[in-house]
Amino acid sequence: MVFMDLRDVLRDILGAYRVQLLQLRAECETPEAQALDFQFRGQLFENFDYGGFAAGIMDLVPEENVIDYKDDFGLHYLVFQGRDTESGSFLFFGPFLYHEKGEADYQKMIRAHGLSDQAIDAIRWYFKRIPVVQDVIAWRHMLTTLLSRYLANPDLEIRPVRHDHVEEAREKPSVSLSAIPYTSIEARYATEAKMLEAIRQGDISEATYQQNLFMGYTLDQRNDDPLRNAKNMVISVNTLYRKSVEQAAVHPLYLDAISGQFLEEIEKAENLAQVTALVPRMIRHYCLLVQTYSRERYSSVVRDCLNFVDFHYMEPLSLEGLANKFAVNKNYLSSRFSKEVGMTLTDYINLTRVRRSLKLLSTTALSMQEIAENCGFSDANYYTRIFKKIHGSTPNDYRKSLKSTP
Repeated sequence: MVFMDLRDVLRDILGAYRVQLLQLRAECETPEAQALDFQFRGQLFENFDYGGFAAGIMDLVPEENVIDYKDDFGLHYLVFQGRDTESGSFLFFGPFLYHEKGEADYQKMIRAHGLSDQAIDAIRWYFKRIPVVQDVIAWRHMLTTLLSRYLANPDLEIRPVRHDHVEEAREKPSVSLSAIPYTSIEARYATEAKMLEAIRQGDISEATYQQNLFMGYTLDQRNDDPLRNAKNMVISVNTLYRKSVEQAAVHPLYLDAISGQFLEEIEKAENLAQVTALVPRMIRHYCLLVQTYSRERYSSVVRDCLNFVDFHYMEPLSLEGLANKFAVNKNYLSSRFSKEVGMTLTDYINLTRVRRSLKLLSTTALSMQEIAENCGFSDANYYTRIFKKIHGSTPNDYRKSLKSTP
């Protein structure tokens, strides 16, 4: 049984809500603390003291408890001391909102902070990308339950802390460089890079977390059809995933098949919910491709052998034949393959053929002889012997177990 670290569970839950998880040291520098609000205040104010801002929040956190800190822009953060992390570190969940902000709220922010009207575009765009927690009761109950275990405090409560004092800071001479603040674009690309690297590594959990954050960066819509906009967005994501997995040296035939399949599903989707539901499936399928078929760590000759066996498993294959095909000495190929793959070339050929036979066993009524021939085995007896060696049961028993499974 696989047990997940509780912090990983918390991160995955936050990702589903598009809420950032950030770890800061008690005496962090400005560059680290800028991630607190995705450099929002740095866009508005000159030389904003992020280090002091973060330290002021951390000073309010009681030991083994959690605060729900509401700052002077109405942004919320759950903050608590980290456990099993660096000494003196704090974890921040946020920023997020409990209610959506509107034009009246933006005007109030401008007046409260003494900003000019030109700041409205930066504020409006920024709050569009901040996640809103709709069901506050469920959110608090879920996190109280998990954090009480994480902090080993059964009496834990999330204490609201409201910051009414407006930070004194001088507005930049030109706040609104564009309708989309450049710092937000930088954050979007940084998140995109983390997401694609996780895909390339085949890390489903990290890719999902980064993808959820990435989807929060709303850009201007291309047309007035929300469904078309959503489809175009997911088509772009599909392309990014495919290119990322390609960098992990997954064979193009695998990539073409899965990419084409998702393009068809995207176009067939009839509503926004169906389009959105495709994204986690895409992450999982592309990451599994990396986990199963990445050839990045192999030498070119071993990579060529692996790919050839994967696509020609139904043909006669041998060490000598593959050595001749790729113009290398068979002893060299045997040694190199065993060292890099962890099994002999013959064992890999048999394993690949048995794996391919599983689909025929589960989806067809073909005889053992027919399945053996379709998968490259010389006869049914040899196929059965190899299958049992790998799976611990015969192909017939495997097929029967599938039929008995409810």
